Amino acid sequence: MPVHRPRMSSALVITLALILAGGLLGAASAGAAQPGQTTAASQSPVAKRVGTTDVRALAAAAKGPRVLSGTRTPSEFGAWIREGKTEAAGSGSTTLARPSPRNRPLVSRENHRGWEGLDHADQRLAAGGNQFSLEPPDQGLCVGHVSPNGPEFGPEVVESVNDALTFYDASSNQFTPAISLSEFYGLPPTIDRTTGTFGPFVADPKCYFDADTQRWFHTVLVISTDPTTGALQAPSFVYFAVSTSAEALGSYFVYRIDATNPQHPNCPCFGDQPFLGADKYGFYITTAEYDLDPFGGNFNGPQIYAFSKAALESGSIGPVVHLDGLTHVVRDRTTGSVQPAISPNGVYETANNGTEYFLSAYDCLAAEACAVAPGQFNKITIWALTNTRSLTTASPDLHLSLKDLTSEVYGTPVPQRQRPGPRPLGSSVGEPLPVVEANDSRMNQVVFADGLLWSGLNTVVAPGPRDGIAFFVVRPSVSAGQVGGTIRRQGYVAVANAFLSFPSVGVNGSGRGVIAMSLMGPRHFPSAVQIDIDRGGVSGPVEIVRSGFRPEDGFTCYEAFVGENPVCRWGDYSASVAGPDGTIYSATEFIGDNSRTLLANWSTFIWPQKQ
Repeated sequence: MPVHRPRMSSALVITLALILAGGLLGAASAGAAQPGQTTAASQSPVAKRVGTTDVRALAAAAKGPRVLSGTRTPSEFGAWIREGKTEAAGSGSTTLARPSPRNRPLVSRENHRGWEGLDHADQRLAAGGNQFSLEPPDQGLCVGHVSPNGPEFGPEVVESVNDALTFYDASSNQFTPAISLSEFYGLPPTIDRTTGTFGPFVADPKCYFDADTQRWFHTVLVISTDPTTGALQAPSFVYFAVSTSAEALGSYFVYRIDATNPQHPNCPCFGDQPFLGADKYGFYITTAEYDLDPFGGNFNGPQIYAFSKAALESGSIGPVVHLDGLTHVVRDRTTGSVQPAISPNGVYETANNGTEYFLSAYDCLAAEACAVAPGQFNKITIWALTNTRSLTTASPDLHLSLKDLTSEVYGTPVPQRQRPGPRPLGSSVGEPLPVVEANDSRMNQVVFADGLLWSGLNTVVAPGPRDGIAFFVVRPSVSAGQVGGTIRRQGYVAVANAFLSFPSVGVNGSGRGVIAMSLMGPRHFPSAVQIDIDRGGVSGPVEIVRSGFRPEDGFTCYEAFVGENPVCRWGDYSASVAGPDGTIYSATEFIGDNSRTLLANWSTFIWPQKQ
């Protein structure tokens, strides 16, 4: 979830520090699922269709490029940018932690095969400027149907960030201006800068193109606000949209889940970071449930929502299955988020009358436990939801099972250092070069391809301390209604004297692809990088596909804006997906050279990789 910067009102600066993607932790909820348990789901009327939206109409209503005076590159910052002033990097911590992987060589292969996607200026200036400054952008990238310009231009590419989306083809032609997520979902703007009225808070976009049915799916978190003060309040929702055709630039059915759950402990609550997945029969959304007051103070565990894919695509909500009470605790660790699998080419697991797989990793259960053992662990969990074909009936009967797998060691990442460079915002408030947040060790994007589950996560590595990537290739199985699995490949990706974070493993139906991620360090501005992966694991060097131009210099980095002990908000997640011909398209955050507004300077980069 991003941090946003509301306007100044009555000389009072209101900052909502919504930093939940870093893994706020609380006690395990009652009724926690245990390894090997099979759970029959019951229906719950938690979702409904709330409208439609049309991309072409939204694009036509946009008024073209919108630049607010003094926001893209403030004049008082111009001297700093021209002079290129720098300062010394901080020394950082000297505590070492395992694992200690082999460092991969780092090479630069910037051949302009990709393009710069949405940046902070695009996001801030969307919807006529009725947006907040937010960071990090997160990354909702999906690729599918053929370009409106013709097949020679490749497939359509949809990019969504906090808090905007736009539409390209694989030749980087952009078909719409940045459209705010509020506009896309038919919601009021997050801030009406004429009246000062606050609208719902929107965050954490995800996108998926279903190759089997040729439909587009999109999800976001939505929390209501007090229209006068902007304070977060109940109710909270997950909104999601499903296209009415194979055309991304067409119309969408809009649905929402009520994630407030007042009957749950410590609620009303909200569903942090909605993740999405699909199998042959169902569409799935998972969230991590936290309370609204005190904000994020208690964790109720993962939630899984299951829908009939066919019903959603026809404009009907159909049966809704909600599974909760899923907190899974092993020793001093808990499952924070459960990642559902997506499939790159419409080849799903149809055994057991339809199966959707999930993967999860472990966080520290309490701050005290993290202080004693800094988040190191050696278990991941595979989950399976079986009998998913029953979602096509009026009375679904889904069965959930899970199993822990012993894995390589991974641990809570440390804040990342970055190369010194021009920082007009930080310098204007007299604060030093900041470190950048790598969040936690939650499982990132999961892909089911070539009969395997592919994923990765952030981990601390030595010597350092610094951060690298732990990746996993898992062979799933289900026997007698119980999920199992074996880790076929696992390993680490690390670069000498640099930090890697926020991996997304993108593979095609043949099991070939890349891990896309961010890189930064004392000699590197935040950059976009990748490494090849297949059934044999990773191979070759870490490739820089787009080097950063400056340090991260957003408002979340500085005490003047967010209070004590600031750490720059970064990433949360990247995206890497296979297109129709097996080409892998990836997108992640980096720092570009023309993305500045007053309060932030992040950019995104999108690139294809032929397989």
